[in-house]
Amino acid sequence: MATSLPTPSLDATSDRFVLPDEFGANISYVSPDGRFVAARARDWGRVVLYRITKPVPRPPLLELTPVAEVRGFANQIAWLEDSSAVLVGTDLDPTRTIQNHDPSMQGQRIAMLNIDGHVVIAPETAREIFYHRAHASPDGRWIWVADRCCVQQILLLSRDGGEVRKVVPPAPPDVGVGFVGWDRDGLLLYWELSGDGSALVAVDVGGAEHYRIPAPSGFRTVFWGVLASAPDRSWQLLELSGGMGSSFRARRLLVGRELRSVPESLDGSSYGPLAFGNEIVYGGETETTLRAYQPTSGRIRDLPLRLDLSSGVSTIGISDGYFVWMELITGYVADLETGRRAILPLQKTVNVSIVEGARLAEYHSDDNAIVIFDLATIAKR
Repeated sequence: MATSLPTPSLDATSDRFVLPDEFGANISYVSPDGRFVAARARDWGRVVLYRITKPVPRPPLLELTPVAEVRGFANQIAWLEDSSAVLVGTDLDPTRTIQNHDPSMQGQRIAMLNIDGHVVIAPETAREIFYHRAHASPDGRWIWVADRCCVQQILLLSRDGGEVRKVVPPAPPDVGVGFVGWDRDGLLLYWELSGDGSALVAVDVGGAEHYRIPAPSGFRTVFWGVLASAPDRSWQLLELSGGMGSSFRARRLLVGRELRSVPESLDGSSYGPLAFGNEIVYGGETETTLRAYQPTSGRIRDLPLRLDLSSGVSTIGISDGYFVWMELITGYVADLETGRRAILPLQKTVNVSIVEGARLAEYHSDDNAIVIFDLATIAKR
């Protein structure tokens, strides 16, 4: 249940809950649908999955109900996109914390905490997850995981947590591989680097190659990553980069099995790019106007929102048509279709995540609270 800390006052623009003292709000993570939170202990030795509920009549604080937990040094938290489970990278040793963990990660495993309370420990070859979103396949049956970060192979964990499938075997010493994402047909995409250059490769979950797209002429050994995609993955905006320490960046569209160029303004944009339904929102270094590019039609339209570039703009994200950004230490939210904006009372040190339904979760270190802002209500005030 909620802690006995002083009850803060609320208005209609946000919901708030305070984690028990054992846990740190700034190291925990809310589910994409905003109904659960994976709370991590301050010493990183425990993760508890809580359900967030709003009692009726509504009090100023939400309530937390424990659903599942795992003990042991937990350095990774990743939610499935459908919010049905959270994956935790942990060594499963209840004596281990951030102060005395094994840095080799030899004993690390993935624990799957389902929202129905069922906990599954994955096979020992599934040790790591690298992002706050768990990159499940479009059909929800497989989740990309890793053995250890430096092992050059591609592994998938079944949704039930019982099977680890080696989709791409360990690469030879002169070849590198890395997970990229999934295409519209449910094929796994990975990059492959070698002395001859690089390519984007698509395989099914059995490891059979379906197609291969070489990097554009002159790019040679580049890494590939997904920046934005259509809801149905009919197009995906890819970034090709030179890796750490390199200034090389280029953007291309993956449409079906074809790699296409993008408008010059999008290729060199500084703000975004962010998916906005079937469009890509972005802005340039000197232009104050945000634009929306529609990959299917090629249309570019100006959005009725302008940024003050002299104020050190940094973009945060989009939730259901509401754009969130910072100008120096001031947070803002705006309706992308009307341009109407409002100040969003974020902390100076930004620690947030996008939540479905035009919401944003903010994680506090000072009062150990998590605030979920109603972006639509704030933008329309």
